[in-house]
Amino acid sequence: MIKYPDIELVTCGGKIVCRRCKATSVRTKQQCGRPAIKEKSVCQFHGGRSTGPKSEENKNRLRTLNLKDGFFTAEARESARRDSIMLRYLEDIGYHLGMIPVRTRGRKPKGYVRLNLNDKDQLKRALLASGYQS
Repeated sequence: MIKYPDIELVTCGGKIVCRRCKATSVRTKQQCGRPAIKEKSVCQFHGGRSTGPKSEENKNRLRTLNLKDGFFTAEARESARRDSIMLRYLEDIGYHLGMIPVRTRGRKPKGYVRLNLNDKDQLKRALLASGYQS
């Protein structure tokens, strides 16, 4: 059974109503009883005062922190996005040539623009983007 966190906390004998910290204890599995910091969802003890790393060195350290396999680094996500766009362009070319009967459904990758493949310039751009080398 999923227990959803309480959203509001009533304090000072019912005079103050505020958001409740959404953090839960690992040991007891109970929700934190403190009020959340204004415009945040957690209290000061659970990271409500944190503003994140400021220096470029600390931002780079945070990017590589706790990575087990490297699948979700910024570079890996960008590479996957480019590969997805390339695959989508190959699919467009196959659909245009009649090799693929239907297009793939779902969300398109960021940066993908459907091309009019009857236009030679756009066909050339799709071929170059899909890795074709003449």
